[in-house]
Parts: sequence; C-alpha cells; structure tokens
Amino acid sequence: MQNDEFSRALRLLSPDLHARARRIRSRVLKAGSCPYCRIAARSLELALHAATFDEHHWAGVLVAEAEYYIGVGHHPQGCPGGGRAPSDSRWPGVHGDIRRWAGTDPVIAATDASWKKGHGGLGYVTSTGRWGFRSRPEDRTDPTGRSKVLVNELRAVELLLSVLGEDASDLVLLVDSLSALTYLRSWQNGRTELMPDGYDLRPRRRGAPTLVRLAERVAVLPGLCLEHVKAHSGHPLNEAADSMASIARRSLSESFDAAARAEDLAKSFLLTWHQTALAA
Repeated sequence: MQNDEFSRALRLLSPDLHARARRIRSRVLKAGSCPYCRIAARSLELALHAATFDEHHWAGVLVAEAEYYIGVGHHPQGCPGGGRAPSDSRWPGVHGDIRRWAGTDPVIAATDASWKKGHGGLGYVTSTGRWGFRSRPEDRTDPTGRSKVLVNELRAVELLLSVLGEDASDLVLLVDSLSALTYLRSWQNGRTELMPDGYDLRPRRRGAPTLVRLAERVAVLPGLCLEHVKAHSGHPLNEAADSMASIARRSLSESFDAAARAEDLAKSFLLTWHQTALAA
C-alpha cells in the first residue's frame, strides 16, 4: 500500500484505531525484507480494507495483530521496527467470541501450544464460544530442549486464564501435556516455587515472569478442575486449541488471514462438540 493510499484509508478507522495505526505507520511502510514487519504491514493493510466495509471489529483485531509483530519480532539489524514496540501498546493476540454458545454450562476449555524452528503459538477455546491465539517468537529468556515446549504449554494456560478473569473460578480445563498438568496440580496444591528446568525467574519489563503469575493464579483457584486429554485423539476442543496454536505459529512465517481461519475452525469444532454433548 502506497503512502497516499494509506493516508486515505486511515480516515476510515475509529479515532482510537487511527491513532494506533499512525504510531506504526512508518515501520510498516518501510517493512523491506524483515519478515515481522511484512506480516505487520499485511495485517494493517487488511485492517484498512476491513474498515472500508464497516467491519470495525475485525479492523481492531488486525491492528492489534500488526502491533504485535512490530513489538515482539526479532527484527534484523537496520530494520525500522528495531525490535521495540510503542511504549503504550499492548499485545493481546487475537480473540473471538461465538455468541451462539454463550451461557452454556459447564464451562470447559482446552489449551495447547505449537513450536517449530523458533516460531511458537499459543491457543485456547472454550465450550461457551470463546477462542484465541497468540504468536510466540523465540525469546532469549526461554529455556532449551523439552522445557521450551512445556513452558509454552503453560503459557497457553496463562493466556486463557487472563482472558477469562473471574470466569475461570469454576472451569474444567483440558490439557494434553502430562508434564504441564503435573505443574498445574502442584501449583494448585500450593507448591508455587516449582518451575520447569531452565526457566528464567528474573523480572520482566512488565513485572513477574508469566509462569510465576500463572502459579500464583492457579493456587487461588480451588474450583479449577484439571483434566488430561490425549492429544490428536479427535477431541473437538483439544483439536480446536491445537489448530489455534498452529495458526498462531504459522502466522509468523506465512501470510494468510489468520483471524478468519481461526474463527472458521472454532465454529466447526464447537458445533461438533455441542452436537456430541447433546447426543450423549
């Protein structure tokens, strides 16, 4: 998108989105060969197209996606993104809510993580229609080896709980990683000092490390029911969470409409889940 086209399209955004898009304008217009800035540029371009059709919800989702890649990418030297995010931006990932299933009980959720060649993704879905994902590029504070996968499985749980807030108090959580389940149960029993091997406990810019926050949260959720589900066994919620995590990971290196793909999959898997539950 050329500079003049960008300027005209910006006027279609709401004041808040307009301000956020302007903050990263120079970076996406000079994306060059940086893969993170190019994904951000494509996301922002799609946001502007969404605004032309009055799809303001999706415009907001896509602006947030563009901000995310500018903020967390391992930008090469000389890239205008520079690996630094605007100081007042937040990186929420992409989230949706399929209202058809709102209010259904009990609330059952699944989380999952995906990791390949330095690119990671976290995903979740709930039986009440909420879904989301967040990309996770490799970070210098990450442990190596098997702990890297375990840490990201637990980060996916933290993403879900942070989105649900108080709604997580009576949640049935399905996890396909037995190692992650062991830590979650230990934290629920008060052993919050236990952490995966190699996990960096130094404070982050935004406060305590993710798993430290997660351990403290799980310790005060006695009503949280933790259950194991076998991976790739056809369980609709687990398959949905796995798909969310995979989409998040792939979006770091591929250009496609990740939000639309995730929503379509969430609708399909949730329909299967509820049909199966009704037939039981």
